[in-house]
Amino acid sequence: MYQNVVIYYNDSVDSDNLAAAMALMRAMETRPNTRLLWIVEPRQVSFGLSPTKEQQDECEKVVKKHFPTRGNPWKILFGGLLSESDLNGIEELTSVEILMDLESLDEIENPVNLNFHYKEELAARSVEELMSYQDIMNEPFTQRVESLRGWYRRCIERAETRPENHGSSVRPLDFNSLCDAIQTAGSVRFFGGASLTILQRFIQRGVASNVRCHLQVGSYDPSANLFPNQFNISLNPKAARFVFNHFTEFSDFAVVPSQAAQSTKYSLAGLKHEGGRCLERRVLGFNCREDPLKIAEKQVTIEKDYPNQACTMPDLTAFLCALIPNFNGSTLGYAQVDDDNGALIFRRESSGIPMYDIMDNRTLKETEVVATLSSLAAGKDMPELVL
Repeated sequence: MYQNVVIYYNDSVDSDNLAAAMALMRAMETRPNTRLLWIVEPRQVSFGLSPTKEQQDECEKVVKKHFPTRGNPWKILFGGLLSESDLNGIEELTSVEILMDLESLDEIENPVNLNFHYKEELAARSVEELMSYQDIMNEPFTQRVESLRGWYRRCIERAETRPENHGSSVRPLDFNSLCDAIQTAGSVRFFGGASLTILQRFIQRGVASNVRCHLQVGSYDPSANLFPNQFNISLNPKAARFVFNHFTEFSDFAVVPSQAAQSTKYSLAGLKHEGGRCLERRVLGFNCREDPLKIAEKQVTIEKDYPNQACTMPDLTAFLCALIPNFNGSTLGYAQVDDDNGALIFRRESSGIPMYDIMDNRTLKETEVVATLSSLAAGKDMPELVL
């Protein structure tokens, strides 16, 4: 029986998700009698579509040419912001009819245009797996989907037999068992970077009073949002609205909005130093948008191609606000939630939902990234996280 439980709830493919998970595991590894649960929230995908970088660039050129007043072409494509009437007025475009019948997840309303969504997880595949993937993508669409199912099954089978994965397990979440663990634990910390769906279920099940929540969610500047709502809210606006209206039912509850989460950039060399090849591949694929095959073949590396580059890691920054007091000048204030025609926007106030804020942008150099993440394992400067 574990006295303390720490829950990390997120999706799994982006580089900042992995960096945040590594930081949290680093902070927990020396804490006795603590159970760390990594719960992955699934996402919808368009199974047979995966545009290459060249195809994405070509799409952006077309959008820029025909819709020059609509803003950032990438945002238009990623958000699926072009209507059928928009496209019907362009004579030069080829008529393409795409029919998909994907079984949707019950609660998640993914706002992303899945036809244009880059498959971030490809950056972690081997050369052989990627060559096979490319061959499959040249098949007719109906054959391609079934081939991809087999391709993923084989990838999973190989992963299960790798020595470094011995002792690890991936299995479905048993929500009843999770609630039992929450009720019997002496302390439960929840670090979230996905939708608020599971938190709504905690409230409805009556276990929220045992949980201390720290979330990367929300925004106080609607103009900075890619979608009407910040992404994690867009995934399930009803759940977000419910949780924000009942946040006091949790033992503790704090949010880090997008503006604060994106205020800090991290040296890619520093992230590679701490996260190794695993994190390097995710960064090269997700942040640098390098071709997965070039990554697998080590044609591109952080050391060779991005030695002085830095990028934001929103989930990592959000969780460091809880793991390291006053991280990068973070302060704890409060926010109220305005509901503007379905868009949930934070507004700074003197009372309400506890909200971390970071007013100044900053870039952490390689040595600073290494020192910051190394301090987590040493257990330094973390009185707030005492369980």
